[in-house]
Amino acid sequence: MSKRSHCLDLRITQLLLCFAFLSVAAFGQIAGGLNETTRTDFGGNGYITGTVYFPSGTPINYRMRILLSSMTAGEVIATTDDSGKFVFSKLAIGTYTISVDGEKDFDAISQTIEIMRRGDIQNVNIRLADKARKAEKAKAVSLENVKVPQEALANYEVAVALVGKGDSKGAIVKLQLAIEQFPEFMLAHTELGAQYLRLNELAKADEALQVALKLRPDAYEPLITRATVLFRMNRLDESENYCRQALKARENSAVAYFYLGRIYQSSNKLRKAEAEFQNAVKYGGDPLREAHRMLANLYIKLEDYKQASTELEIYLKLYPDAPDVQQLNRVAQELKRLIAQK
Repeated sequence: MSKRSHCLDLRITQLLLCFAFLSVAAFGQIAGGLNETTRTDFGGNGYITGTVYFPSGTPINYRMRILLSSMTAGEVIATTDDSGKFVFSKLAIGTYTISVDGEKDFDAISQTIEIMRRGDIQNVNIRLADKARKAEKAKAVSLENVKVPQEALANYEVAVALVGKGDSKGAIVKLQLAIEQFPEFMLAHTELGAQYLRLNELAKADEALQVALKLRPDAYEPLITRATVLFRMNRLDESENYCRQALKARENSAVAYFYLGRIYQSSNKLRKAEAEFQNAVKYGGDPLREAHRMLANLYIKLEDYKQASTELEIYLKLYPDAPDVQQLNRVAQELKRLIAQK
């Protein structure tokens, strides 16, 4: 290998490392193994941590803006990482409001959190509501619940309310009661799986979703949620199978295509990953901007620097205030330099 080729390989390796770890480059470890993403400098040492979820109960897979506001300290904006997680640090004792505007596809949502003592760590889970499918989903839920006994339905509704407050453990208790009262309650099994996924109890999540799918093998929500669980468990072949089944239930599921892309990328099947990420972009539009970032990384691996540059430029246009925008701009400049050298 020539010296020039060796130097080029080193630069590309650095680019890949940068691209793979940009989302964690600025993180610092704090109590409980959490990752610090946004310093508020509100004069304290408390934390608010959380995760944003799709309506299906799976974590969002692109970066979303989160607003933290306080009557006394003002406002600060953070973004989720590509697993839906966010952290606000340096919080003083007081009352804070977490807000997500939902962009064009989801309803805006807000939640109040109390930092009650120095060093307090509060966790919040935010589940988005799909604007476009709200009426459709409400009708489906209504039809699904026709045969459900009133007592079981009441426990399920309490569980959904607890989910909205970020209380997954409380929701699980109510969902289990609903299932005891009506074992064929598919929606309760699905929601139970989603809540165990939130708590990263993957084996329990998978067990609940398997029951839901025995009751309704063609239901989209448990199919795509199980695909996500299996991906998180690194059972990639099974996850692929469930993504494909989810696409039979909802042929334009951008989330299913995105996870297929991640599965193939993890298996180094780059051309297959490319096709699936492109489908995610096609059906998901701007909210699936993370697919453009994945494509840029993929094209770097394929040494197609022109295409990588194009995808990265699209990503930066869709997300000009990305938390790692400075690093991404450096990658963009390096790609342009490499294109000019060819």
